[in-house]
Amino acid sequence: MADRRAVRVSRFGDASALGIADEALRRPLGNDVVVRVTHASVGATDLLARRGGYVFQPLPGFTPGYDFVGVLETESAVSVALGLRTGARVAGVLPRMGAHATRVTLSPTFLVAVPDALDSAVAATLPLDAVTAAVALRLTGPGTGPDRRLLVQGASGAVGAFAVQLATHEGRTVVGTASARTRAFAESLGIPVVDYHTADWTGAARRAAGGPFDGAIDHTGGPRVRDALAPGGTLVRTAFAGREGHERSDSLQGAAEATLRRHGHPRERVCSIPYFVLTRRPHYRALLRGLLSAVDSGRLQPPTPEVHAFDDVWEANRAAEHVAPGRKVVLAI
Repeated sequence: MADRRAVRVSRFGDASALGIADEALRRPLGNDVVVRVTHASVGATDLLARRGGYVFQPLPGFTPGYDFVGVLETESAVSVALGLRTGARVAGVLPRMGAHATRVTLSPTFLVAVPDALDSAVAATLPLDAVTAAVALRLTGPGTGPDRRLLVQGASGAVGAFAVQLATHEGRTVVGTASARTRAFAESLGIPVVDYHTADWTGAARRAAGGPFDGAIDHTGGPRVRDALAPGGTLVRTAFAGREGHERSDSLQGAAEATLRRHGHPRERVCSIPYFVLTRRPHYRALLRGLLSAVDSGRLQPPTPEVHAFDDVWEANRAAEHVAPGRKVVLAI
């Protein structure tokens, strides 16, 4: 009898490329633990990976899903040291995907406890996007207060909305960009918003902020955002939106170019959360723990989960292609 069921991308393409396979669970080795996954988000990266445009999944045959919520089925000396015992409700990010499954085996150093009162579906919308926003915000440079101006490209998106809220809580002057379709949601976050389709959107953004920006968070990889920054500013790239059919090569080229501008004027930084989660685990856990607590206390507003059954993963993927601003597709597993 199979120990778990997992979504598999059998080929690159639309949602029909997905299948659910019965397979053996990898047995825990050393201090690894087993988590029974109850909820996992379906985000933009999952869709990109399924279509074959994601740098970190160059071949089909993988299980998508970065972030999840579940219940700890086993424990180890490390999990106990982290305060995680069998039966604990936990959340985490997998550095190589794999969360769209009924069970996962992993190191407990990727896990944090979920606050008791926080709904599991809501908690599942957070880990990857909220940690991305928090790390990107820190990479823009130190300092808080209204004299620190931040531009958020795609303020209505999952990462952008978290970045806007976190920066606003720090007292920064925040301006966002959005399309005509998503502008209303971005404005509901309480910031000025400019339409990035207009000819002089960078100038409009600077005028709305009262001057050039000290930092910007961008998910497009486009060059024009640099025009909005002060010479000493920092542009943080969280993603690179490549040409259709060339997303992987364009992302690699964009990351290489951003790395070369690390000491430019303005400077650029690349925010890679899978690498951050893998190499900075104590820092990652502290961030995720704080973000979950902020949502639990009402200080941070998460997306509204749009829940789909695990066996309807095909429909969940189709829904994620057109999800409304302020919402996130979540699999109930």
